[in-house]
Amino acid sequence: MFHSAGRWLICASCMLVWAGCGGAAVDPNRPATAPVSGTVTYQGSPVENATVTFLASAPDGKSAVGRTDASGKFALMTFAPGDGAVPGQYKVMISKQVTEGGVSEEEAYKYIERGENPPEPTVKNLLPEKYTAADTSGLSADVTESGENTFTFELTD
Repeated sequence: MFHSAGRWLICASCMLVWAGCGGAAVDPNRPATAPVSGTVTYQGSPVENATVTFLASAPDGKSAVGRTDASGKFALMTFAPGDGAVPGQYKVMISKQVTEGGVSEEEAYKYIERGENPPEPTVKNLLPEKYTAADTSGLSADVTESGENTFTFELTD
């Protein structure tokens, strides 16, 4: 009896170790990524909560995205948090937006009950508009397979 219980315990332990090591299944056809990080400043100050998007120049390329912290630092992800970007050339766009106006869901229902349209919120860019589009930002990056993929984007007016 002990012998079969011991085998069961060993099998169960192996299964737990095996399950813990693998995590979520990764698509074997998925391209390899390289870590990418950097800093965004605007007029010399760090930009917090900006979205940094790397748009692949290759037609079949994968885009990568990250968000800046309080010190303007970001790390990109393509498939999973912190995995970086697929090596290649990218056009870069950076945006920081806030939504102003509009009403809560409860207030919107009151407008609708009166037969009125609720006020639309407006989106305001907190960085110059040119940086919100890859074709007008003037920013680019070349992500390499090995080496340091650290980029500094110093934004101006």
